[in-house]
Amino acid sequence: MYEILSFLGFMVLILVSGVFATNIYCRIAYNWCSGCGAMNAKRRVQCRKCSAVMTPQAGKG
Repeated sequence: MYEILSFLGFMVLILVSGVFATNIYCRIAYNWCSGCGAMNAKRRVQCRKCSAVMTPQAGKG
């Protein structure tokens, strides 16, 4: 019984750590459009969805 619980705990730990890693990666690699909320690559100068001009974030670059 202890082995099953430890295995399930380990699996939950792996899944939760994956969520945090993905969230950190998205914060580093993408900007969000203030107009429509679409996720855009940092290198874009226009939003891919609404064509609004992407403004650089303060303290970045």
